[in-house]
Order: sequence, then structure tokens, then C-alpha cells
Amino acid sequence: MIQGQFRSSILQVPAEITPLKFRGYLRKEIEAVQATAQHEEDIIIVRVFVLEKVLFGLGPKKVDTILQGAVGKCPNIQRIELEALTRPLTAEEMQEAAAEAQEMLQALGERVMASGGKLVAG
Repeated sequence: MIQGQFRSSILQVPAEITPLKFRGYLRKEIEAVQATAQHEEDIIIVRVFVLEKVLFGLGPKKVDTILQGAVGKCPNIQRIELEALTRPLTAEEMQEAAAEAQEMLQALGERVMASGGKLVAG
């Protein structure tokens, strides 16, 4: 039986972050999210909104390496979802993203409880 919590965290990379600064920024933010874990069993999903220009400046292989490194160092972070943006999100759009994440966690929690407390593929 899973005893931890399912949580999500929404991050928006500031527009002033360049491809060269992205790795350090993301590492710092992901470590801060990891620090909020209260139990070893907590499962955290992080959704990162980042401008396309940063992703294009790095390239897909470099972005993948950065994300894998961040997840590998943070045991409670199950995955990082990356959303490419052409412009920064407004406060209302961030609220919508948080609501979507909450709905996804609710559905995941229901699926886990229906399976007897075991995380199974949907």
C-alpha cells in the first residue's frame, strides 16, 4: 500500500533565463520542490513551462540529459513534464495549469486506490 502523497508542482521558467542558465535554474528549483517532500513515499510530478527559445537553444538531447539528471538526484520526483511556450503564461493560465494538474492527480489517486494501492499503467 502506498503511504505517501501524490503532489504536483508547477514551475514557469522566467523569460530572462537563457539556454546557458537553464540547467542551474532548473536544478535549484527541482531541489526546492524535492525539499518539500515530507515522506520517502511521496510522489511528486513537476510540470515546467519554458519558452521555446530556451529549448531550441539547447536541443532535444541536452534537454533530455538535464531532465534525467534532475529526476535522478531527487528520489520523490517521479517525472518532469516539459511544456514549451511561445510566451510566458499569465496568472490565470498558471491557475488553469494547476487545476489541470490537480485533476490528473485525482484521477491517478483513484486509479491507485482501485488497484488496491498499487500503481498500475492506465
